[in-house]
Amino acid sequence: MTLPDSPPDYLKSTARYMWRRIVPLIKKDPNVNNMDRTMVEAFCVNYEMMRNAYKHVQERGAVTAAYKTVVNPVTGEVISEDFVGYKRNPSTQIIDSSTAKLKQLGSELGLTPQSRDELMKLKGNAKEDKDRMEALKDFFGGKS
Repeated sequence: MTLPDSPPDYLKSTARYMWRRIVPLIKKDPNVNNMDRTMVEAFCVNYEMMRNAYKHVQERGAVTAAYKTVVNPVTGEVISEDFVGYKRNPSTQIIDSSTAKLKQLGSELGLTPQSRDELMKLKGNAKEDKDRMEALKDFFGGKS
Protein backbone atom coordinates (compact mmCIF):
# COMPACT_ATOMS: atom_id res chain seq x y z
CA MET A 1 0.00 0.00 0.00
CA THR A 2 1.35 3.39 -0.95
CA LEU A 3 1.17 6.73 0.80
CA PRO A 4 -2.03 8.68 0.09
CA ASP A 5 -1.69 11.93 -1.85
CA SER A 6 -4.14 13.68 0.48
CA PRO A 7 -2.88 14.60 3.95
CA PRO A 8 -4.64 13.29 7.07
CA ASP A 9 -7.51 15.49 8.27
CA TYR A 10 -5.78 16.40 11.52
CA LEU A 11 -2.86 18.06 9.72
CA LYS A 12 -3.65 21.73 9.31
CA SER A 13 -2.39 24.67 7.25
CA THR A 14 1.37 24.51 6.72
CA ALA A 15 1.65 20.81 7.62
CA ARG A 16 -1.02 19.97 4.98
CA TYR A 17 0.85 22.06 2.44
CA MET A 18 4.10 20.23 3.21
CA TRP A 19 2.40 16.82 2.90
CA ARG A 20 1.15 17.71 -0.58
CA ARG A 21 4.59 18.93 -1.50
CA ILE A 22 6.77 16.04 -0.34
CA VAL A 23 4.59 12.95 -0.78
CA PRO A 24 4.76 13.08 -4.61
CA LEU A 25 8.55 13.38 -4.35
CA ILE A 26 9.08 10.47 -2.00
CA LYS A 27 6.54 8.25 -3.76
CA LYS A 28 8.95 8.13 -6.70
CA ASP A 29 11.03 5.74 -4.60
CA PRO A 30 9.45 2.29 -4.97
CA ASN A 31 10.57 1.35 -1.44
CA VAL A 32 8.38 4.04 0.16
CA ASN A 33 5.03 2.78 1.32
CA ASN A 34 2.29 3.43 3.86
CA MET A 35 4.60 2.26 6.68
CA ASP A 36 6.54 5.50 6.19
CA ARG A 37 3.42 7.54 6.93
CA THR A 38 4.39 8.30 10.54
CA MET A 39 7.74 9.73 9.47
CA VAL A 40 6.08 11.85 6.78
CA GLU A 41 3.55 13.15 9.33
CA ALA A 42 6.34 13.95 11.80
CA PHE A 43 8.24 15.77 9.06
CA CYS A 44 5.19 17.87 8.18
CA VAL A 45 4.38 18.68 11.82
CA ASN A 46 7.97 19.71 12.56
CA TYR A 47 8.03 21.88 9.45
CA GLU A 48 4.89 23.69 10.62
CA MET A 49 6.36 24.12 14.12
CA MET A 50 9.55 25.58 12.66
CA ARG A 51 7.61 28.02 10.49
CA ASN A 52 5.34 29.14 13.35
CA ALA A 53 8.29 29.60 15.70
CA TYR A 54 10.16 31.58 13.06
CA LYS A 55 7.14 33.85 12.57
CA HIS A 56 7.04 34.42 16.34
CA VAL A 57 10.74 35.32 16.37
CA GLN A 58 10.22 37.73 13.48
CA GLU A 59 7.39 39.45 15.34
CA ARG A 60 8.97 39.56 18.81
CA GLY A 61 12.70 39.16 18.23
CA ALA A 62 15.15 36.46 19.25
CA VAL A 63 15.81 38.10 22.62
CA THR A 64 13.91 40.45 24.90
CA ALA A 65 15.03 42.67 27.70
CA ALA A 66 14.45 41.22 31.17
CA TYR A 67 13.65 43.32 34.21
CA LYS A 68 13.31 42.62 37.92
CA THR A 69 10.52 44.54 39.56
CA VAL A 70 11.08 45.65 43.15
CA VAL A 71 7.85 46.16 45.09
CA ASN A 72 7.28 47.79 48.48
CA PRO A 73 6.08 44.92 50.69
CA VAL A 74 3.82 47.18 52.72
CA THR A 75 2.09 49.28 50.08
CA GLY A 76 2.58 47.08 47.00
CA GLU A 77 3.92 50.13 45.17
CA VAL A 78 6.52 49.48 42.47
CA ILE A 79 9.79 50.94 43.71
CA SER A 80 11.94 50.16 40.68
CA GLU A 81 12.37 48.02 37.61
CA ASP A 82 15.97 46.95 37.26
CA PHE A 83 17.38 45.72 33.96
CA VAL A 84 18.91 42.25 34.49
CA GLY A 85 19.92 41.34 30.95
CA TYR A 86 18.35 39.66 27.98
CA LYS A 87 16.19 36.57 27.78
CA ARG A 88 16.14 34.18 24.83
CA ASN A 89 12.80 33.83 23.06
CA PRO A 90 11.65 30.19 23.64
CA SER A 91 10.66 30.03 19.96
CA THR A 92 14.37 29.97 19.05
CA GLN A 93 14.65 26.63 20.88
CA ILE A 94 11.66 25.31 18.93
CA ILE A 95 13.38 26.35 15.71
CA ASP A 96 16.56 24.55 16.80
CA SER A 97 14.87 21.29 17.75
CA SER A 98 12.43 21.16 14.82
CA THR A 99 15.23 21.90 12.35
CA ALA A 100 17.30 19.03 13.76
CA LYS A 101 14.28 16.70 13.54
CA LEU A 102 13.60 17.82 9.96
CA LYS A 103 17.17 17.02 9.01
CA GLN A 104 16.96 13.55 10.57
CA LEU A 105 13.51 12.72 9.15
CA GLY A 106 14.42 14.16 5.75
CA SER A 107 17.47 11.93 5.66
CA GLU A 108 15.38 8.89 6.58
CA LEU A 109 12.89 9.72 3.82
CA GLY A 110 15.59 10.30 1.19
CA LEU A 111 15.03 14.06 0.98
CA THR A 112 18.69 15.07 1.25
CA PRO A 113 21.35 14.71 -1.46
CA GLN A 114 23.47 12.49 0.80
CA SER A 115 20.60 10.16 1.69
CA ARG A 116 19.57 9.87 -1.97
CA ASP A 117 23.17 8.99 -2.86
CA GLU A 118 23.24 6.30 -0.15
CA LEU A 119 19.92 4.87 -1.37
CA MET A 120 21.26 4.68 -4.92
CA LYS A 121 24.36 2.84 -3.68
CA LEU A 122 22.14 0.37 -1.81
CA LYS A 123 20.07 -0.23 -4.94
CA GLY A 124 23.26 -0.76 -6.93
CA ASN A 125 24.51 -3.28 -4.35
CA ALA A 126 21.18 -5.11 -4.43
CA LYS A 127 21.41 -5.45 -8.23
CA GLU A 128 25.00 -6.72 -7.96
CA ASP A 129 23.92 -9.25 -5.30
CA LYS A 130 21.08 -10.45 -7.54
CA ASP A 131 23.48 -10.84 -10.48
CA ARG A 132 25.89 -12.86 -8.30
CA MET A 133 23.05 -15.10 -7.12
CA GLU A 134 21.98 -15.71 -10.74
CA ALA A 135 25.55 -16.60 -11.69
CA LEU A 136 25.83 -19.03 -8.77
CA LYS A 137 22.46 -20.56 -9.63
CA ASP A 138 23.58 -21.08 -13.24
CA PHE A 139 26.88 -22.56 -12.05
CA PHE A 140 25.11 -25.08 -9.81
CA GLY A 141 22.60 -26.18 -12.38
CA GLY A 142 19.98 -23.46 -12.33
CA LYS A 143 18.05 -24.56 -9.24
CA SER A 144 17.67 -22.61 -6.05
